[in-house]
Amino acid sequence: MHAIVRQGDGKYYVSPVFGYYKDVKSKDDYQRYLESIHTPYYVVWDEAGEHLIKWFAMQPNTKYLIPQILIIESGQEGWIEDEDGVGGVDFLPREVADQIIDSGLFPDGVFEKCKAVGAGYEYKPEQEILTQKDIENLEWASGGFHDACIQECKLQDDGSLYVKFDGTWGCKVEVWFWGDVEYDISSRDPDECDPYWYGSTVIIWDDFVYFVDEEDMTVDQISDGYCWFKARHMKYRIIPD
Repeated sequence: MHAIVRQGDGKYYVSPVFGYYKDVKSKDDYQRYLESIHTPYYVVWDEAGEHLIKWFAMQPNTKYLIPQILIIESGQEGWIEDEDGVGGVDFLPREVADQIIDSGLFPDGVFEKCKAVGAGYEYKPEQEILTQKDIENLEWASGGFHDACIQECKLQDDGSLYVKFDGTWGCKVEVWFWGDVEYDISSRDPDECDPYWYGSTVIIWDDFVYFVDEEDMTVDQISDGYCWFKARHMKYRIIPD
């Protein structure tokens, strides 16, 4: 697993993710709800890649839900998790990770193991959708395009289509389509309709990529009333806020 670690004002760096933890302890239902939002954190490198840090999933000290971590590669090979999806890499239990974060000291061999995680990973700002894994990574990074709206949609001179989304939590997303491009965005015309997406589906089918503004869609369900795109190729870029 790899993530964009947001530092604010468009600043960020990319780090492997070593763990995801949360502290939901209250017996009061509403307090538990708040804890489920504000206590989750990820274990990642600092910007220099020398120290492990605790980085909260949501930006603290604000009434808004602003993600500080954007998962851009969701693989969890070698992770140990519980039924709530809480856990981390097998060689770094939570108590050891927290101790390293607090002290800055690594037990023998652990620093080298951390450095080996993701050693072969290459961050590509622009990622083409070629596999189901690529679709999953886009869904993780964009939050499924929940609350997104189309800021710009422009057919390029070369026949490709450029679309820029705003409103996605913690980022903007640029998307390009090319090759036999078709699309209909009339149902999200801000002058006549609600422009905000509630979810999305990306489908690879019969040598085309489909992208539509609803969850759990199939190709035969895409019709008038939906905002959709179809092309031979699709790629995207995450722009952290």
